[in-house]
Amino acid sequence: MALNSSGVSVESWVELGQDVTMRQETDLLNQQAMLYFGNADEYVLILGRENLRQVISLATKALSELDAKPE
Repeated sequence: MALNSSGVSVESWVELGQDVTMRQETDLLNQQAMLYFGNADEYVLILGRENLRQVISLATKALSELDAKPE
């Protein structure tokens, strides 16, 4: 699958439930992380080192905002 002009390739929308199985693997040779979601690894997110840093930064910011607001 080719990346579009924005540099993103999307096959489907994924929304995770509360207790979805998750795991990760690292590919040191290609400097990538694979994040697997679902009991049978139904969805996989493959990120290079810098994209992984960006996702972590965004997730940290989102958690900070969620934690700042009362439930």
